[in-house]
Amino acid sequence: MNSRFPIGWNPTTWPWMFYVWLAIVVAGRLLPFWRWLQRRRASEWPVAQGHIQSVEVVKPQFSLIAARGSYVAKLAYFYSIAGTVYSGQYKRGLATKREAEEFVRDLTEKPIAVHYNSNAPSRSAVLAPDVEDLLQRRALATSFATENSVPEWVRPFLWFFICLSAIGFVLSLWVHFGAVMGRRVVPESFFWMLHVGIFVVWFPAVFVGQRIVGNMNRKDFWKVVLKGSHDFLRYMVYAFGGYAAINFFLFMSKAPNGGGGANPPAVVWRGFSGHWMAFYAAAFAILYSAAQTSNTTARYINGHVASENGVYCTRCGQPVVRPIN
Repeated sequence: MNSRFPIGWNPTTWPWMFYVWLAIVVAGRLLPFWRWLQRRRASEWPVAQGHIQSVEVVKPQFSLIAARGSYVAKLAYFYSIAGTVYSGQYKRGLATKREAEEFVRDLTEKPIAVHYNSNAPSRSAVLAPDVEDLLQRRALATSFATENSVPEWVRPFLWFFICLSAIGFVLSLWVHFGAVMGRRVVPESFFWMLHVGIFVVWFPAVFVGQRIVGNMNRKDFWKVVLKGSHDFLRYMVYAFGGYAAINFFLFMSKAPNGGGGANPPAVVWRGFSGHWMAFYAAAFAILYSAAQTSNTTARYINGHVASENGVYCTRCGQPVVRPIN
């Protein structure tokens, strides 16, 4: 077995997918920073009294805003500066249609603070605190439907399977880098261990995911089960899922006849490790998201994590529900 480090210190020898993954990681960090910078700049602009003209819930084919959810809630507003009327739009991505519809409920014609650029009054922004204030002043819904949650008896086991998923993902990534470089970096026994490990973590992940999704539309499965996770985890799941499909077709074009026998060559390790990475990454994201939510003692009625002193959710506008001691 060739156990040398699969990737040297010379960046020119690194495989191309390393740079793709690096770009995904950087993009996942730069986008939130760019949005934060825009909000910071807009917070220093003067404020005008505006009104919400109309609301809309759409399901876009693709947009950066919808990266956090399947649906986009839109608030179209107008404001007046020196007798001239301007308009703008506030958008927020939400995981389900029900959440988006609840977010825009009873907001038409409501007043809202609008930040505008004094040098270019047509440029404006509505900030999250302004929206939160609007939602707090809105009448509560007459009925609520709580989201499904993970059973209490499952929660103590979540971190065990999260650790297994993380170990499996790291090993799969290590094996894949080595296979791309034409090397086998682990003993042959790991080939079947990584196979079996997928089922060990995937069955709990599917069980937890189904409990979270409940009776919601199954096409929104990934949006719902990952809505409590970090942006980076969502990007990771989508990226490795897409890469697994591309890697599979590359593997099929180079796969040896007969499958490789008891001692699979590097190309076989490469083909299977692409799927290992995707499954372990997805299991980790589902279980980690469920653990983060389940560790929170206070939630909003729609299941979102509540801050320590939170009263209304800035995403859906619902009140906080705290356990009765």
